[in-house]
Amino acid sequence: MNSFQAAIFDLDGLLIDSEPLWEEAEINVFARLGVKITSQMCQKVKGFRVDETIRFFCQCTSFDALDPDLIEQQIISEVKRSIYEKARGLPGCVYILHFFQSRDIPLALASASPYDIIDLALRKLSIHQHFKIIYSATEEKYGKPHPGIFFTTAEQLQVEPQNCIVFEDALNGIIAAKAARMKAVAVPADQTSMDLRFVLADLILPSLLQFKEDHLEYLINPHHGG
Repeated sequence: MNSFQAAIFDLDGLLIDSEPLWEEAEINVFARLGVKITSQMCQKVKGFRVDETIRFFCQCTSFDALDPDLIEQQIISEVKRSIYEKARGLPGCVYILHFFQSRDIPLALASASPYDIIDLALRKLSIHQHFKIIYSATEEKYGKPHPGIFFTTAEQLQVEPQNCIVFEDALNGIIAAKAARMKAVAVPADQTSMDLRFVLADLILPSLLQFKEDHLEYLINPHHGG
């Protein structure tokens, strides 16, 4: 392989600092229902779809949600308001897109968030125009860590999965990318950066700004010179 045929990006926690906003909304909405959700529980669902997150919380707390769709709507509503008011792009979010576009490598976004959240976040960062494909796991039977979202994104890009490179901040996203036979670059948040399970990734970086030409060459040919 001379180069990758596509680069696929997660959104929340990778390009935009929205993960704390999701956590805040989840804790607040469940608190109004009399259910205590902890930060540790929220860390376990990073990369999950909202419906799967709610199901996980209900199982953990033995809470019988009479109207999970309403809970989902309330969480999404809070997150949208928070993104609009205070979300910011994470370091390197524009740099990394230009890095691949300057090499004529098409870009896709593959997120667990619903499309209205994706659209709001991309407009907030003014990066919507960079992506050839924008795809939400809400269209899949299963969300991350199931690889379906990445298989479908590759299909829409008309490239083979093994010719794609994926950037993710969440372990569930890394698991999904590797299950899809893609190269995976992990950019974990500070609170998860010591999680040894990130060794599943082909490359771990503290920031998107750290990704350079030699990293690309390594991922294309990891055994070169070995």
